[in-house]
Amino acid sequence: MKEKNKTGNWLLNAVYPRRCPICDGLLSREELYLCRNCVEKIHPILGARCKKCGKPVGSEEEFCRDCSRTRHSFDRGFAPYGYHGELEASLMRFKYHERQEYAGFYAHAAFFYVGKQIQRRNPEVLVPVPLHPARQRKRGYNQAEVFAEKLAEEMELPVNARLIRRVKKTKRQKELGPAERRKNLEGAFALAKPGQMKYCRILLVDDIYTTGSTVDAIASLLKVNGAEQVDFVCAAIVK
Repeated sequence: MKEKNKTGNWLLNAVYPRRCPICDGLLSREELYLCRNCVEKIHPILGARCKKCGKPVGSEEEFCRDCSRTRHSFDRGFAPYGYHGELEASLMRFKYHERQEYAGFYAHAAFFYVGKQIQRRNPEVLVPVPLHPARQRKRGYNQAEVFAEKLAEEMELPVNARLIRRVKKTKRQKELGPAERRKNLEGAFALAKPGQMKYCRILLVDDIYTTGSTVDAIASLLKVNGAEQVDFVCAAIVK
């Protein structure tokens, strides 16, 4: 079986060569996730974090400014990196320019830097934030689902990408302010099968966390339908 997997990986790499998620250059066999020139270009969040969303905060702060004045529907958030610089450009390629192969790096980083904290929360399932069907058809894939599948391999947990649906085609969140984001997402999500919630502890998966409007909308829906704990993990979080 291992030999078969090695052959499959070799063929996959031959057709879709592995690329560094930071500079987009081709990786050598010895370079697993990042090329040697980019290892020092990005830095994980290692200091104090907000106890709610996971954003970096001052050493004497418990919560970030946003979480200290906003009542979120989700319970806890986790992210390995801040969203800026090289990682911002990387995630834009991942999201809009078909660099799905970057997901392996994001998943490995999330598991390495925040995996233990997530495991203490004992999630039952990973649920990627869905795209509206029209947007997914245009893009060709849902980047959150690709990331979730890779992270599920690292965490040895199931993925349910069909638990919730995006039923309202919303405006792009990045174009809106905090209040407009929340209004934009009203009624945007629904359970795929109403009345059939079977999970208590859910880990939502997305690529970027900004204000929390999206995960709040989904967490609220899930809790109304019986979920007891809804956390999230993303590849990067806006400071």
